[in-house]
Amino acid sequence: MSDLYLATADRDWEERVREAFAGAFPGEIGSWSFASHGPDLDGVVREIGALGVGVVAVGPDLDEPSALELCARIDDAHPEVCVLLVAKPGGDLFQQALRAGVRDIIDPDAPRTEIRGIIDRARETATRRRTNVAANAAGHPNPTKVIAVVSAKGGAGKTAISTNLGVGLAMQRPGRVVIADLDVQFGDVGHALRLLPEHTLADIVAQGSEPDPTVLKASLTNHPSGLYVLSAPESPAEAEDVRPAQITRIIEILSREFEYVIIDTPAGLDEITLTAMESATDLLLVCGTDVASIRSMRKEVDAFDQIGLTLQRRHFALNRADARVGLEIRDIEATVGLEVDVQIPSSRTVPLSMNQGSPILESQPRSPVARAYGELVNRFLNVGAPPVEAPQSTAQNVARFRRRKELR
Repeated sequence: MSDLYLATADRDWEERVREAFAGAFPGEIGSWSFASHGPDLDGVVREIGALGVGVVAVGPDLDEPSALELCARIDDAHPEVCVLLVAKPGGDLFQQALRAGVRDIIDPDAPRTEIRGIIDRARETATRRRTNVAANAAGHPNPTKVIAVVSAKGGAGKTAISTNLGVGLAMQRPGRVVIADLDVQFGDVGHALRLLPEHTLADIVAQGSEPDPTVLKASLTNHPSGLYVLSAPESPAEAEDVRPAQITRIIEILSREFEYVIIDTPAGLDEITLTAMESATDLLLVCGTDVASIRSMRKEVDAFDQIGLTLQRRHFALNRADARVGLEIRDIEATVGLEVDVQIPSSRTVPLSMNQGSPILESQPRSPVARAYGELVNRFLNVGAPPVEAPQSTAQNVARFRRRKELR
């Protein structure tokens, strides 16, 4: 089996890739030599399928139309494969590559460290795609639910929902639920649960790119409900050391140890949030009833489709749903493009419970807000929503999207 397939006849480029890994690549690097009359596109696609390739790098010696056509054919035939395009960025190449299913573009003159980093990230993504494809083919979801709680704007009530969801699930599955606070600069899950953690995410990332599972488990803080918490760093300065590759590894470890992994993310779509969502099985979208939040959520949902976050189940929680602001639920659903799954009513007890570090499901379990949180808990205890149907091209350019920040 070849981990990396180079669709190129450029031996200088092949040598640069091999030098980038300096013999440390854990698997075979295959390559395709083009005939003198041009590339046999169908032959490349067939060989990729026969070899079980995870990552394909196309170019740099192909002309742009042939390279893009080959990328599109690979993506259509093998959606579990991550396709990289080796070409000089410029013009509208990014948009064309995106439509062809390319995950990232590699400048052939890029430093070897950058080449290796892009390929390593693609290999990680390919591994997750294979897992999802195998699970779907078997007719059952991943047994571990990784729930990324996201909102387009701050103040939507995301942390209140994350903590109550975690406590509610832990009441039913004690010891089998963990919250990872990935709002690395200003996360306050620990405060919302009245915890004084001895260790935080900063202690984990200080180990380097490969967090130790034993140390990670020892760094979790217990909550009386049976919930475990990985708290955010104590200061924004410590957050500077957190890297996406470390987040991917942490989520992977937690997924092996727990039945439910809840990820509380910062508002918007920064590098950490995108990494968490790529590792998630479920996206819990949280939105308020103000126009700015609703419009921002619509942009975020569109962005999910654009960058290929389509294999995850989507759940839509509308916070302060009973606020009388002149907007009907059906209008919000039409704008966002999703049906509201859970309507959470307004209540002054929510900020009060956050200040006191006592989740509503514990302090006021019979309140209307607690009943809404209970609906959300039951949604994840049961099968939940069906996966969003993926478009034809599922291998999208997440890494380039991050760098360009075209959501603004």
